[in-house]
Amino acid sequence: MINPQRDQAVLPKRRRTETLEGSKAKTGLETSAKLPLAFALTAYLAHNPDLSALTPEQATDHYERWGRAEGRVCSTITGRTDFLALVPRRSRLLEIGPYTAPAFRKPGYNVCYLDAFTSAELRAKAAATGMDAAGVPEIDYVWHGEEYAELIHERMAAVFSSHNIEHQPDLIRHLRQLHRILKPSGRLFFAIPDRRYCFDHYIPDTNFADVFGAYYEARQRHTAASIFEHRMLTTHNEAGRHWAGDHGPPPLAQPLNEERIAIVHETMRRIEASPGYIDTHAWQFTPHSFRALIDTLALSGMIPFRTERVYETIQGSNEFYAVLKAA
Repeated sequence: MINPQRDQAVLPKRRRTETLEGSKAKTGLETSAKLPLAFALTAYLAHNPDLSALTPEQATDHYERWGRAEGRVCSTITGRTDFLALVPRRSRLLEIGPYTAPAFRKPGYNVCYLDAFTSAELRAKAAATGMDAAGVPEIDYVWHGEEYAELIHERMAAVFSSHNIEHQPDLIRHLRQLHRILKPSGRLFFAIPDRRYCFDHYIPDTNFADVFGAYYEARQRHTAASIFEHRMLTTHNEAGRHWAGDHGPPPLAQPLNEERIAIVHETMRRIEASPGYIDTHAWQFTPHSFRALIDTLALSGMIPFRTERVYETIQGSNEFYAVLKAA
């Protein structure tokens, strides 16, 4: 909420953050070769008329202090539809894990699909779970654990991945593999769950050491710790409730009753009985923690990408958007 005394006072100028990205931040204008800004002052004021009396400096300061945390619209990217519109139509595009609802379809996009299952397997899986099997596209590349470049013998201008990167046991290897199938200066487009507004709320942000360790272990399956986290530390998955401050009871504060003990034993049995891959979230992110991690990995030479944009989570949503560009 706006506090007139707080927001009408003349605020000192602050150093521009990475979201302002130069002098064009005041107008929000971009050349056709660039992506929309993560923060554009004109968009922030247009979408938040209660701030209209603020000076540019005050409005910028307001966003840094309160607007980001409040999930206010601050860019021309106001949600998934706007983000998807950034992906090129005519250039070769790979979509990972489309299942029954790919974000991009032919002939509108020059798209191909990568999945761990064939189209027939996905349709059977969808039918068994009551989903729309007719929505499954024809899978071009069926992945069985090999290097992507061994499977895909063409170079992509872009790769799109929705709620997939957090499932990768080895994040660094995944990004390096994607780099090998991208054209020079190709882009990765990610839709990523914000752990604050999904069932991962009580699980801490992933840090550099976590990702570094997975790479040097050459991890190909999820750890028992990650599987237990998903069973024991997650909460509800309703974004609106999270934004309202209702995160459900903290899992660690709940008594270890018979039901929770049964979950522990059932999880142990599942891990012991399944020597192969058990799917779960390996990593938890917020927009800030994701950018910090990717920047650290890039600066240390661990990945051949740079962060081009990270679009903040908008109020009511449980996902944010990121674009990485091949170095």
